[in-house]
Formats: sequence, structure tokens, C-alpha cells
Amino acid sequence: MVTTRVVVHVGPMKTGTTAIGAYFSAAHKAGLLPSEVIYPTGDLWFPASGSITKHGQLADYLYPEGRREAGRKTAIQLPDDVAQKVKELAAHAAKGRGSRKTTVFISETLVGRANLGRLVDLLKKSFDEVVFVIAVRSPIEATQSLLVHKIKEWRSDRADLDLYGMLKRANGSVAYDYRRMLTQLHELPIDEFVIIPYFEDESDGYAVIDRFMNIVTGKPAIRLGGDFGSRRIHPSLPLASLKRLASLKKARTKFERVPFVVSILHTLFLRILNADRSKVMRAGFKTRSSISGDWVIPSEERVRILGLYANLGDDLRKALGAQSSQSEWRSWFKATGL
Repeated sequence: MVTTRVVVHVGPMKTGTTAIGAYFSAAHKAGLLPSEVIYPTGDLWFPASGSITKHGQLADYLYPEGRREAGRKTAIQLPDDVAQKVKELAAHAAKGRGSRKTTVFISETLVGRANLGRLVDLLKKSFDEVVFVIAVRSPIEATQSLLVHKIKEWRSDRADLDLYGMLKRANGSVAYDYRRMLTQLHELPIDEFVIIPYFEDESDGYAVIDRFMNIVTGKPAIRLGGDFGSRRIHPSLPLASLKRLASLKKARTKFERVPFVVSILHTLFLRILNADRSKVMRAGFKTRSSISGDWVIPSEERVRILGLYANLGDDLRKALGAQSSQSEWRSWFKATGL
């Protein structure tokens, strides 16, 4: 009898989920995934957008009445359809050869959502073991990267570089709240939740993938051909480029009732984005700094932002337990200032 296990990368955003999704999608297509690993793609899951299959549809299951806003590239699914796909996947895994099959989901926007227990109930009914994985990154760099992402996204209304203002909510809460995420995962009735670190200065694109794959198989990821491990999927942009993009988005708001002007602004936006992103990709990441025009957060601003997170470092150490004394985690805490 096959033991079925499901490992879910629950996010949050900007912690390597696209790189991991790209790896698993490419490895699945190349037939390089271990035989005991199932990555839902093709007929086993809903249609993907482009070549990278991620599983944002899992979050659709948390909305019993259905979701009304399409905020992503893939089609939003009804909860019943998601449940049916999950059950079919579990049945597919149970019929496989070997003593154990692990199904892997990459969904960057699950942690922190209300009613996440509903999804856990579905997974526990379908699989023998349920494991959730959360990646932790410096809250400053993570939210800075998220803000850059929002500025680069034409559909987003974000058109400023106020990182503190993005984090500090009017009701006193903090956006991108790791403390809330950890508490939520700790309270869920899952078999295990694992915390993995994300480092800012790693040039090896496989680093974050290996950490996740070690949870899935106990071994590092099999390498793909080409330059996959030498690049990042979503490069950042120089500060000057971000300011240009932000100014075009502000102009869009000013001329929103003049469609042909908005269309021209959109075209300019895409040309700047694509040209500057290509320059960054060609230049590589090792040479990037404030001298080369990057958006670098001043030290006083870093202290101010970290102040929003109070005792986050203590909370993380408590959640990690004995792991927090390992050299990798000691390096992470030192680098993040937590």
C-alpha cells in the first residue's frame, strides 16, 4: 500500500516560489523528477499561464461563494473544482508504484489567509501526511521586493517607494506579518510545518530550490541543463527605472478617462520595463549596489522598519527550536538584523 504525502510551499510572496515553480515545471517536463515525486501540471492540474506551473488555485478553495476579483494570470476556480482536482491527485498518487508518493504544491499566497483550515481539512482527507513549508526572508528585503513587484505591475495602483507606509497600516497592524503567519501555521492540524531561510546574497539559483527539495526527497535537486542556476527569475530594477515606471502609473491615473493616452502610457511603460530588465539580466547580480543605481534602504530606515516587527526574531527562534543554533540560521539572523 502506497503512503501518500503532500508538501505545500505556502509562501509568502517573494521568497523564491517562482524559482521553485520554474524548477519543478522544467524538471517534470524533462523527466528529471524522482519517481516518487508528483508535481501537479498538465492534465493533473488546471491550465498554467506560460511555462511555469504554480498552484494559486488552492487559495480559491478558501472562498465558498467563489472569488469575484481576478488578480492573477490564471483563471480563478470554484471551490468544488479545486476539491475534485485534489482528490483525483491523491487517488493518482495512491495507485503509483513504490511505498511512498509525495505530491508537491507551490502556492505563494496561502499563508496568512483566513479559513486556511478548510484547505487543511481537504488535504488531510485526501492524503496520509500533510506538510506545510514557509520560507522566511528579511522583512525589509521581502517587502522591498514586493513593492518593486507592485510598481512593475501595470494593473497595480502602487506608484510610490514608501516602504514604511506600505507596511504600517492605519489600524496599527503590519503588512507582511511573519509573526501572524507563524502563529497561524503552528495552530493548524497538520503533520508538520517546516521553516526554511531565504538569503539575499546567494548567487546560486539552486540554493532555495535545494532547501525545499531536501524536505520533499531528503536530497538536493537534480540539476537542469543550461544556465538555470545562474540567474534569478524576477530581476529587480535600478531606482531610476522604478521612478520612471512609477511616474507613468501616476500619469495613467491623471488621464484614466482618455483611453488613447492610457494606451500610449502603457506602451511606454512596457518598453522601459523590458529594456531595463534586460540590462539587469545582462549585467548580473554580483555587481549591483547603490553605486550602480540600486534602490538601497538607508540604515536609519532599516531600523525604523525593523521596529515595526518588535520581537519577531525571538518568535522565529522559538518556532525553530534547536534549529536556530545551526550555523545556517545563525548566519540568517545576523544578516537580517533579527
